Amino acid sequence: MQKKPHSLINAFYDHIGTYMLVETPLARADVCIIFGGQRADDMANHAANLYHRGFFPRIAVTGGVTTNDGRLEAHRMRDVLIQRGVPKSAILVEDKATNTGENVINTRALLERTLGKGAIKSAIAIGQIHASRRFLMTLERHWPELKKMFTTPEYHGVGRKNWHTHPTFREGVLREYAKIAPYKKMDFIREIDPAILKPAAPRALKPPKYGGGPT
Repeated sequence: MQKKPHSLINAFYDHIGTYMLVETPLARADVCIIFGGQRADDMANHAANLYHRGFFPRIAVTGGVTTNDGRLEAHRMRDVLIQRGVPKSAILVEDKATNTGENVINTRALLERTLGKGAIKSAIAIGQIHASRRFLMTLERHWPELKKMFTTPEYHGVGRKNWHTHPTFREGVLREYAKIAPYKKMDFIREIDPAILKPAAPRALKPPKYGGGPT
């Protein structure tokens, strides 16, 4: 029996959503890396929640694009983190990057200058939900030996499964999906190991036995 058109469309959306809207299980990491973007406040608040639960001792904010209030992405996220009680000493600021590749390259260099080469072995990355997979793939391209974890809040209010029902969410995901093949061809990104993509919401995890302050 031939599938009905709406069934084919739903299957298409399911395929894209499963591929693009990824998260990983979370464990204690050496650092959190927050990628800048239009939802900088949401990303910073999500990171603050995890910091206070003890998932990492330091946070690197990265982004040199000006946001709608005149602040650079990195500066805006830093300010939100401080307002949320994250010590300034636990925050590293990378404010020159204007694309995701630069986010990773510059942040890695900053962390190595600050903490020493090889000091960072694991990271929890946070970025806007529609670009979830590309963030991980960019980390894989420029920092392949890093243990990579990823989480993001769903700020559209429809849930990941229904991403296609929200116009802004749908547009963002489809735009990102269209980037994957050409970006891989240009070696901007590299495919990630699907074994790391086991869905796990942070709220379902028991916090590590760690106080949350800087080390």
